[in-house]
Order: sequence, then structure tokens, then C-alpha cells
Amino acid sequence: MRASISLVVCLAAIVPACTKGANEGAEQARKEAEAELKAKAASGEVPKKISPPVPGQAKIPCAQLIDVAAFQTALGEPEPLSVSERKDEAEAAASCSLNRGGKPLSASEQAAKLKKEGRLGVLAGDELCNVSAFCWTIEDPARFKAKCAEMKRADDETMGTYACRQTVAQGVDDVYVYRFFDADTKCILQVRGGASNVDNESIRKCAMTARDSIGPAQIAVGAATPPSPAAKDEAKPEEKKE
Repeated sequence: MRASISLVVCLAAIVPACTKGANEGAEQARKEAEAELKAKAASGEVPKKISPPVPGQAKIPCAQLIDVAAFQTALGEPEPLSVSERKDEAEAAASCSLNRGGKPLSASEQAAKLKKEGRLGVLAGDELCNVSAFCWTIEDPARFKAKCAEMKRADDETMGTYACRQTVAQGVDDVYVYRFFDADTKCILQVRGGASNVDNESIRKCAMTARDSIGPAQIAVGAATPPSPAAKDEAKPEEKKE
């Protein structure tokens, strides 16, 4: 009887020690597995998780995406531009129109302009260009360029970077639409002119400004309106002077 009691006491002392040892072994195994996984990921053996630039089909407000001052300067517009949101690009995280500022012409003033110039052109309040950011998918520049060829659109390098250019007939005019993979944000940006804007140089300047002024901060979900990359670059000379 006394021997049995001694055996029970011994077992009671041994079991916690065994349990503790097992837990320590499991923890060590977990750490080793994590280290091995990290090593494989670093060597490319395990694919890393890649998320789209704007996850969950979130929407980006135009006030955050668009640096109005940068576009006004690039386009040489004397009056402040306004920005409005378009709803016709359902797949875009943001679709923003830049509208010409100034005083709207009266009916008689429009008639006089039409008689003199033959067309009204872009009037005050009209859309100069539209910038749409497609950020809900994971894009690749090589695949994007190959798709441009499949769609039989033109390769365009006039911006200094690659763009896929579509030509759209607008009345008697051929008007350009620019789409390009943006290296900073990993989004596809699309820039086109407004309904009355047939000036392809103006549209190209809009596309270049979108490329230069839109960065990761401009597509950050839930962020306060940040300064654009273009605004930061313009501020650098002043900072050096100080």
C-alpha cells in the first residue's frame, strides 16, 4: 500500500514536468517552422501574398486623388478649376473630372462665339479632362502592354513613359484616350478629354499631370487629403532657400 502511494506521488510529480516539456517542444517547433517559412519566402520558394493597391473595392474621394493646382498650372488655365466625380466608371476606385473655371457665357455670347470661331469649344463649367484610377486588381506592366496590342491600340511614348493610346472619333475630330500602368501606385490610370475638348495636347498634359501628381498617399484608403508628389517637388526649392 505504501509502495502504491509512493508511485502515485512520483507520477504526480512527473506529469507536470512532461507537460511543460511538451509545450516547450511545441513552441520550439513553431518557431523553427516560422523561421523556415520566412527563409523559403525570401528565396522565392513560397509565393508572397500580394494585395491590390486599393483593397475591397474601396472608393477614393476626388478631393484626395486630384491636386487641382497642379492641373491648373499644367493646363495654363487662368481661372481655378473645379473637380467633380463621375459615376460612369463602375470599376474605378475614383473617376474625377476637372472642369474649366470662369464665368459661364450667356446665350447671346455663345451665339457670337459660335459665329466667330465655328465651334464653342470648352466653356466655363465644361469638363476639360477626366482621370480614372483602376486600383482594385493586381496589374503587371508587361501584361498591360501585351493587352494593349491585343486590343489593337497604339503604343505611345510621348509622355516620356509608356501609355496605351486609344483614338476615339468625336465628330470630325480624332481624340486620344490615354491608359497607363502607374509605377508609383500600381494602378491603371485612364485620362480622356471632356465631351467638348478635342485638343489632344491638352489631354496629354492631363495624363502627364495625373502620372506625376498621383502617388501612394493619394490612393490610401481613409487618408486625409495629402500633398501630391508634384506639390512636394515644387516645395523643395523653397525649403532649400530657407
